[in-house]
Amino acid sequence: MTTSGQAWTLIGRFSNNDTKNWMKDSGEWWYDKSVGVGDIADPLVNTDMLSPAFWLVRGLEFKITRSDDPQHTPLLRTTGNCLGGQPFRQKIKSYGNFRNGRVWASDECQGNCNVQYGGQFRTTDGFGQATCNGSLQNARKVGFWCGWSRGDGAVLMIGGGGTSCSRADHGIAITEANEASFSGRYWKFPEHDFGNEAGSGAVNNKTYSLNLWIN
Repeated sequence: MTTSGQAWTLIGRFSNNDTKNWMKDSGEWWYDKSVGVGDIADPLVNTDMLSPAFWLVRGLEFKITRSDDPQHTPLLRTTGNCLGGQPFRQKIKSYGNFRNGRVWASDECQGNCNVQYGGQFRTTDGFGQATCNGSLQNARKVGFWCGWSRGDGAVLMIGGGGTSCSRADHGIAITEANEASFSGRYWKFPEHDFGNEAGSGAVNNKTYSLNLWIN
């Protein structure tokens, strides 16, 4: 609970310190997995986690925090009833079936929500374009299923994207697989559970993870 009376539930965690669970070719963590994985109670853990709350708990907004912040200060918090009373998975699935290699976007985002930034967002991987207004969306947005025409993307793109904002592979669940997809066809190309860039020269943090919450 917060002082405003709002209750936040931890529903997922994205870590580069282990297997790329959020970038499986099947897309199952976003779409299908129906058992909890990892430590669903401790937001200070630095491993991937999927809670049953991801598909069970309905909410209006979501926020992202860092696992190395015991105060759970929001790096990003949506505004304007982003989730519309849905569970997070229902929101994600509403944009289409992008399992097993289906390209989800090219020079667009399938949807987005307004956000407020705070805490350590300027020094957090995945937030590198949080102050850039681009052709795909403006800075104060989080986009769902975003892709750039020349072959990269993010399930959740944070901030601007496009030619002037480092394309689309920044945020959460990012890929540079020559297309915005969970594609095994381009297995040599980099993917990360979160980061500022998915490219082969990218260095994305493994010392902390990002927590996803709903209220």
